[in-house]
Amino acid sequence: MTTAATLISGPARVDASPRALARRLQAGDVAIVDALDLDKGAAEALAERRPAAVVNVQSCISGRLPTTGALVLLEAGIPVIESAGPGVMALRDGAALTVDGGRVSAAGTAEEGVRLTLEGVADRVRAADADLHVHVASFTATALDLLNQDADLLLDGVGLPELRLPVEGRPVVVVTARFTGSDPVLARFARERRPVVIGVGEGTDAARAAGLNPRIVLGDIDAVSEEALRRAAQVVVHDGEGRDAGRARAQAIGLTHDSCEATLSSEDVALLAAHAAGASVVVVAGARDGLLDYVSDRSTAGAGALLSRLVATGAVIDSRVLPAVYRHRYSAAMSWGAFGLALGALALAAWGTPEGHDAIAAGWGWLSATLGGGR
Repeated sequence: MTTAATLISGPARVDASPRALARRLQAGDVAIVDALDLDKGAAEALAERRPAAVVNVQSCISGRLPTTGALVLLEAGIPVIESAGPGVMALRDGAALTVDGGRVSAAGTAEEGVRLTLEGVADRVRAADADLHVHVASFTATALDLLNQDADLLLDGVGLPELRLPVEGRPVVVVTARFTGSDPVLARFARERRPVVIGVGEGTDAARAAGLNPRIVLGDIDAVSEEALRRAAQVVVHDGEGRDAGRARAQAIGLTHDSCEATLSSEDVALLAAHAAGASVVVVAGARDGLLDYVSDRSTAGAGALLSRLVATGAVIDSRVLPAVYRHRYSAAMSWGAFGLALGALALAAWGTPEGHDAIAAGWGWLSATLGGGR
């Protein structure tokens, strides 16, 4: 609740990942995140939940890239405080929090950040945009190096996991950790087309919360609920960075699983595995948001994601475009029902006129005579 022009109060909701926080954020909460160069997609996920304010441990726009996350929030009327420091991450989730200008206070402690303005952020975006070509050139070089290193995997599928469910000729939905749920068109698509749903790491539980049924779980399973893992027909433990947390958890709970050692990110492995298995279409829920989202990734993950998309070109679409390309299927019963209702409405309208009344009465008389004569 806002109590003055610059004074904001509300319960603190704390998570380093903006997208993960967006899944449980409520209107009026104060979101606390830790994201250098807040990207547009993450900001949109936060803005949709209508927080009272967003407090970022780091800079929302460092100047390295023209990231527009802060701009999205400010244009939505949501105050943004950046560079608040790591101390805010220690705040208890749900604690009463007050934001006064750039000062963030709770439980007798206070941290100083910087309250952003729309004009100031717009200027920083324009300045960073002038150097974007340098980062694109560096990104391109990284992509070429990765292609040279992982050509067998990217071009021939060597090292991809074999999907145990029948996929050939069927649609597949890959749900990534960036997916925040609440997509009615995707849910309807899943009900009508019965796709194979692959949950990627934390995206597995997000898929379940959105009414999808992930039958394959792929990626780092350390943060995936045990129920989701038990319900899956296949679990593929994978971590592109070589960590063993997922494998250790699978062994600890006695989970039957496959392993994949590919160095690409889990979402790219899922996309390529579905494409290699002959999926008719691969719908990505929680896909990257344009060139800047690829380029802004400091690791090789952005380059790997772009190469994976190029390999599977023609079979991959973003779930955000489903409303434009997917048409709802109507059953025969619904079609005949609609036809019957329309016919009934027409007959009722005609009955209200003398000519229509006489025509319907004559038709009914003829039908009765015809049916009666056949007995």
